Amino acid sequence: MSLSYLGYRLKIGNTIIGKELIEKGSYSFVKNKRISNDWKDAALVQHQQVLDNRKVIISFNLIARNLTEQDSIKDIFTSQENLSVQYWDDYACEYKTGTFYMDAPVITHLNAINGINYAPTTIKLTEY
Repeated sequence: MSLSYLGYRLKIGNTIIGKELIEKGSYSFVKNKRISNDWKDAALVQHQQVLDNRKVIISFNLIARNLTEQDSIKDIFTSQENLSVQYWDDYACEYKTGTFYMDAPVITHLNAINGINYAPTTIKLTEY
């Protein structure tokens, strides 16, 4: 393990999403190609002009949680654009920071017995 790992995979704004809030096996990290041009030549050979910086996509499920746990991360739901995200880059084994947007998360209640109980929620972050 790298000495620079601080015990969490990502922070959205000022909110750390701790490993205890991420459903086991749901976290994924990928750096996709940024293609600025794509074409076939006269011999029908495919060509791609790929930019050096790759686009990071992070997705995970928040666990089923209670109202207290939801309250601890509520700030990540205030905006879905221009999010400052610090993330553990699994390719480089170090923390990096980028600007992301979030697909609108669907928040579902399991029930309201002894307070509100939330179903797992999918979070998808895509770097601009």
